Formats: sequence, C-alpha cells, structure tokens
Amino acid sequence: MGRLDQRLSKIEQRVEEIYQMLQQLIEMQQVASVRNITGLVEEIDEVVEPLPVEEAVDPVEAMAEAPPEIVVEAVGYEPEPPEIQYQIVLHWADNGRVEDLGEFDLAGRNLRNVDLKDSRLVGTNLSRADLTAAKLVRADLSEADLSRAQLTRADLSRAVLISADLTFTRLHYAKLDSANLRYALLTRADLTGANLGGVDLGGAQLNRANLLRANLKGAQVHRKQLASASSLDGATMPDGRLYDGDPEPWKVVV
Repeated sequence: MGRLDQRLSKIEQRVEEIYQMLQQLIEMQQVASVRNITGLVEEIDEVVEPLPVEEAVDPVEAMAEAPPEIVVEAVGYEPEPPEIQYQIVLHWADNGRVEDLGEFDLAGRNLRNVDLKDSRLVGTNLSRADLTAAKLVRADLSEADLSRAQLTRADLSRAVLISADLTFTRLHYAKLDSANLRYALLTRADLTGANLGGVDLGGAQLNRANLLRANLKGAQVHRKQLASASSLDGATMPDGRLYDGDPEPWKVVV
C-alpha cells in the first residue's frame, strides 16, 4: 500500500470514529447534562488527535494525485468506458504509443488532427467520427467501422484497412498511397482528390464511390470495380493516363 493509500485509510478510520462519537452524543443529548456533553466532546478531542503537520493531506490534492480506482471509490463515480477510451486515444501519442486501441468505441467522437501513427485500431468503432487531418500513417484499421466518418485531408499512407467499412465516408484529398484496402467497403465513399497511388483495392466495393480527380496511378484495382464508381472525371487512372470520359473504362484499365 502506498503512502497516499495509508493516509487516506487513516483519514477514513478517524472520520468513522468521529461519526460514532457524534452518534453517541445525539443519543445522550436528551438525557445528559451540559457538563456530560462537554466531557464527551473533550473525550472526542483526546481520541481523535490531529495529524502531524507533515502528515496533513489536502483532500483536493489527494484526489488529484490518487489513482482512478481510489477516486472512484471515494466519490462514487466511475466514468463510462467510452469516455475513458476517448481520453486514451486523445493522449495516445503523448503516453508512448503503447496502448492497443482495438475494439474501442469512438463513434461520433471529435478526433481532428489526432496523432495515431502506427496505432492498432482493429475492429474499432469510428463511425461518424471527425478525423479531419488525422495522422493515421501505417495504422492498422482492419475491420474497423469508419462509415460516415470525416477523413478529409487525413493521412492514411500505408495504413491497413482490410475489410474496413468506409460506407459514405468523406475522404476529400485524403492520403491513401500504398494503403491496403482489400475487401474494404467503399460504397458511396467520397474520394474527391484523394491520393490512391499504389493502393491495393483487391476485392473492395466501389459501388457509387466518387473518384473525382482522384489519383489511382499504380493502384491494384480491377477494371470492373472502377466501372461501378459514380464519377472518375479528372481522375488519374492506374496506367497513369487521365480519365477521358470513356463510359466503359474497364476496356483500357488493367
């Protein structure tokens, strides 16, 4: 048991003694004389000695320094797990990048500009989260739920998004170069101006995805996948040419 724990335990013990004495005082009040009451108060003073100066503890300071489990026991409040997870993610980089963030519930959270480079977010719920300009380089987002998330200008270079759900996700000018998006769901995703150079889109669903002005140079993607996109206007195709409006791009795209 640490020094702070010992202090808190000592305080709790003495508070309990005072409480018991006061209970006796109340019971005796109806029958005891003023002299007896005064004597009982003096007895309390003798039993409950003040802490030495060096042992005195500021309750506010003690709570601030106490581990979370002590604070929870003292004040009777325990934060909801999603709130704890949210705080861990916000300070993940500052705390040494060691926490596994897999399966966290971060739905709808404000994570703008968050630094999650090299993080493990397998199966994490990030639906509707605001990840504008987030740093997710080499992050493992396999099977993560990113549906309807905001990823404008986010850096997902070399990230792993195998089987991730990116349905209706906004990826304006996001960096996805060399990312792994095999079997990802990109149905109606907005990839306007996104950099998809060298990305692996094997088996990914691109139904009605917006690839306006996107860079697909060197991307591993089947011609029929591109045919299902809603727009390829101004896009750079896997072979390096600009999309020329051919209604059946799979005729020329490898």
